[in-house]
Amino acid sequence: MGTSAPTLHRYESGWDQFRMATLRKIAAALGASLEVRLVDHASGTTPVSARALVRRCAPLFWDVQLTGEVLDAHPDWVLGRVLSFGEPAQVAAARQFFGDRAIRRAIRRRDIDARTRNYWDVLLQEPSHAPEGSEH
Repeated sequence: MGTSAPTLHRYESGWDQFRMATLRKIAAALGASLEVRLVDHASGTTPVSARALVRRCAPLFWDVQLTGEVLDAHPDWVLGRVLSFGEPAQVAAARQFFGDRAIRRAIRRRDIDARTRNYWDVLLQEPSHAPEGSEH
């Protein structure tokens, strides 16, 4: 397969730090095709409370105390920071709390980097937010 035994063992043991190149090698060796899908697991789950979101995302807000009032008053700013710097569990909780409509609005902020914006465009199947006249 062109990959080490310890790497294969990590994958077999449920390790989730995948490298696309390694997955392609494994798929090729097995005569299989590699398909990567993003699946929304948030639907049908218990809603995230403001308190739970604050507790989970507070480490991202070193410059201000994150509270329920901050969530209400500045949702785009909060989402921008969580989408840009959050870990997967923080992002999932924020997405569940605020919803995709709020994410669509938040990624239009000027302080959102192009990589984060493009990721969410693809995930939410939105057209690119590139400035007019620019090429992709």
